[in-house]
Amino acid sequence: MSTRGTMVDALRPMGEPKPQRSVVLLVALLVLMVGVAALGSFVMLRQLDTAIAAENRGRLDAAKGVFDLIRTRSLEEMRGVGRILVEDPRLKSTLATEGMDEATVADILRDLGRLRGSGMLVVLTPEGRVFAEAGAPELRGLDLSASSVVKKAQQANEAVVGSWVIGNKIIDLSIIAIRFDTNVISYLVVGQTIDQPLLKALGSATGVGVGIAIGNEWTFVSDDQLRAMTQLAQNPAAGPSLFELGGTRYVANAVELEQMGQSRPRLVLVQSLAPTGATFSLFKWLLWLSPVLVLIGMVLAISRSNYRAS
Repeated sequence: MSTRGTMVDALRPMGEPKPQRSVVLLVALLVLMVGVAALGSFVMLRQLDTAIAAENRGRLDAAKGVFDLIRTRSLEEMRGVGRILVEDPRLKSTLATEGMDEATVADILRDLGRLRGSGMLVVLTPEGRVFAEAGAPELRGLDLSASSVVKKAQQANEAVVGSWVIGNKIIDLSIIAIRFDTNVISYLVVGQTIDQPLLKALGSATGVGVGIAIGNEWTFVSDDQLRAMTQLAQNPAAGPSLFELGGTRYVANAVELEQMGQSRPRLVLVQSLAPTGATFSLFKWLLWLSPVLVLIGMVLAISRSNYRAS
């Protein structure tokens, strides 16, 4: 029987297909290897995106550091200016004159302000009410006695620095007592608003969009593109975030400016990921080269195996 079976097999047509288990195994191996390579490429792409976001967050941190440095230097400059101006004989003698009117003091402040070139000068009564101002009409007549920086100045013998949030403005300032003999006759405020020229200069220097949000609205921004991102101004939450707008991904960070009142003013910094992503765009394509090469190699191997089997 075995001899007969062997003869039957020998008489079968030469073109009749035979089972090809090796081909099945090669296809399964192909799927596995391409899947592993594709998964590895996907993971590396995600890590690259994370690295790009982290790098741009670093740029936001650097811009925040520059902003803090500018404010610190400005406050120190205002502290020094205040120490000089309180000794101005014209201002001191005028304030020491009983019954002196606000207009006369305001004229003196305007003259002193022209020498400084920018910012505001304000004279407060010993109780903390605005008596005269130059460059700050929005402060006229305000009672600022409840301000923490005013209270601090009333208890200090030196100039103190701080900030006010009044209306839609953040005002950095220095306050120092004006004394006649040993009596405090008033307080001199040297102030500077955090305004759009400052933010625009900061944005140009760092390449980062910079804005100040108070409540749910922008007050000042470095550029019109940031002004259009109203969702950032309306979001009171502080901290970093990633978002997409108009097909472009951005990283943003909102930092609450401490001790600035109940309106929670925030410094908002925004950076597009597009420039950094463009730098690594070729590398992203190369990451997909590995699974493609595996696929091509396995297809060639299967074709070669089929050729040999035939």
